Amino acid sequence: MSLKCVIVEDQTMFLQMLDNMLRTVPDLEVVATAQTEAQGVAACEQHKPDLLVLDLALPDGNGVNVARRLTEVNPSGKTIILSGEASTFVCPSSLNGKIHAVLDKTQAFDDLSEELKTLLPAARGGSRLARGGDVRGKLTAREYEIFGLIGRGLMSKEIGEALGISALTVQTHRRKIAEKLGTSGPELVQQAIRHYHETMGARR
Repeated sequence: MSLKCVIVEDQTMFLQMLDNMLRTVPDLEVVATAQTEAQGVAACEQHKPDLLVLDLALPDGNGVNVARRLTEVNPSGKTIILSGEASTFVCPSSLNGKIHAVLDKTQAFDDLSEELKTLLPAARGGSRLARGGDVRGKLTAREYEIFGLIGRGLMSKEIGEALGISALTVQTHRRKIAEKLGTSGPELVQQAIRHYHETMGARR
């Protein structure tokens, strides 16, 4: 049975990257995303998620209030906090035992992947998407390099600047990568993010 997840993050690009990543995790279902405290509380009330991935600094309040609401509507629910203030966060007594992890945003994707493995046994087996060796064997060295940069969350313009090529050339490579992997735009991004975290985990 899948665990239901709600993501609360006010930065649109970071939220999209989290959403893309978490949708590739086996047995985890992202049921809602939110960018404010009010939206997060409403999402918890509606979906009663098993997991809340939460930023603390929200435009209309504090993410802690969303976590408190989750414990009220689903006492067994867990929260993973992603914050630039992780090092100074002090867990309120009302949330003792409810906060699974507090992670620094600068290392969010690598650390979040590891924490999910402790919550989701199926995630330890990896994604249903193509595995590392399969991907590497299908792509040229340049395509694999670009695939890795996509997985790190870079846009075509940023990839072009990093590699000294035009954004148009990057787009051409992306189309070829998608064809070779039998995927499409959004799915390619999800697969690249998942592959990046799998390969980074293997190097640890």
